[in-house]
Amino acid sequence: MVEYSEDYYASATATDDNDGWETESRGQFAVGIPPEFGGDFDGPAPENYYAVALTNCFVATFKVMADNSDLAFERIDADGTLQLRPADGTTVVDAFELDVALYVDEPTRKAELLLERTREYCFILDSVDFAVSVDAEIVSE
Repeated sequence: MVEYSEDYYASATATDDNDGWETESRGQFAVGIPPEFGGDFDGPAPENYYAVALTNCFVATFKVMADNSDLAFERIDADGTLQLRPADGTTVVDAFELDVALYVDEPTRKAELLLERTREYCFILDSVDFAVSVDAEIVSE
């Protein structure tokens, strides 16, 4: 796999009088404290972006590996769930579950291997210390 040496910058500025603010990293995004954390922001929390990062690292890694392996596919669908749970008087990320469907004309061993290897090479998923499960299926249309 390719080795990278990259830095990704993000910035955020929040005020005392609002539960939402803007953050930036190659674009601006709204973020805030939603009701489930005691705020009144009606939008994504940092945990939503964490789930997006974990889910899309898998998709991006698969796309690069498929391209490098000349695997044609119609689409890949990925649905990730970041699970927060109470632990020792606080809340922790307990697990991340990812359901993946790869749509191809004809199922092949190559597609199966690439889905398996994607999990191994997805460095954001590999960087976490909580349980990660990936349930991948190949769907022929």
